[in-house]
Amino acid sequence: MINLELTEKEMTDIAEALDDPAVSDKNKRKLLVIRMHTEGAKHGFIAKVLNLHANTVTNHLKEYADGGLAGTLEDRYYRPSSELEPFLECLKCSFRITPVADAKQAVKRIESLTGIRLSESQARRFMKSIGMKARKACPVPGKVDPQLQLEFYTHELLPMLKQARSGERKVFFVDAAHFVMGAFLGMIWCFTRVFVKTSPGRQRYNVLGAIDSHNQELISIRTTENINSTSVVALFEKIREKYPDNEITLVMDNARYQRCHFTRDNAKIHGIDILFLPPYSPNLNLIERLWKLTKRRCLTNQYYPDFKSFCRAIDKCLDDLSGPLKDELTSLMKLNFQFFQNHKS
Repeated sequence: MINLELTEKEMTDIAEALDDPAVSDKNKRKLLVIRMHTEGAKHGFIAKVLNLHANTVTNHLKEYADGGLAGTLEDRYYRPSSELEPFLECLKCSFRITPVADAKQAVKRIESLTGIRLSESQARRFMKSIGMKARKACPVPGKVDPQLQLEFYTHELLPMLKQARSGERKVFFVDAAHFVMGAFLGMIWCFTRVFVKTSPGRQRYNVLGAIDSHNQELISIRTTENINSTSVVALFEKIREKYPDNEITLVMDNARYQRCHFTRDNAKIHGIDILFLPPYSPNLNLIERLWKLTKRRCLTNQYYPDFKSFCRAIDKCLDDLSGPLKDELTSLMKLNFQFFQNHKS
């Protein structure tokens, strides 16, 4: 039976260690065992209070008896160091500059830089350990100008959004989506591979939409005909009819039917300001997220037997934006924009 008798200094040292945030919770539990023992608590009671096995209580007391406070707090965990440790910064730099597509490529890269041959599973674990993840690559327009985008956002778009937030102006993001009746295939959780029927033909349902920057209201023109300057002017009329007295700005891309004189003249007639995005800037057009949501919610992995049912599904999805899909849309439409600063040349 172990019976520790501690001096006043040892008791003070234990009390200070219990208050020290640098001491781990596990070691503090050891010190509580010692403290309770010196106060006369029985081992069974200590084990019950601290949720320990009785043998663990005995081991903690022996540890203190043999090594004192320093021995009790000593870190005895074995942490093997990796053979790749000396090459860590070099490997990080290499993977950061030129990422790899799979573990096989990683194995070859690591071996060429270090002379150490890993298995594919080891290579995956190593990449995860340095903070890498398998991520889907994103497309970037080849002619994008990141600096021009940043200047446009800072000096033109952001001031308009600030006015919209304060209620001085309505800002709408405008774009057309052309939904082709056919197979929109995507990932799906399933037990066996799923085969989705596809529809023949190339029938298109076209939607010209304008979405409010702050309340996510959608105003749209939906048609099986082509979207053109007349469609854009019809959208102007719907927006102005809805907001007869507001200052209105429409953010749109550089499609010809949107930049033509007919469209711009009618924008002036309706008292609407047009803010044209820099070339190749879909990342700055908020409504692009809505089109992705529409495809994901009503078209991906879905089969429609005829064009009418295809169009009805799209209409229902767009009509549900103020109802069942409101929360999801609001989450998507946050005014956080992606800038292409780290694209791979």
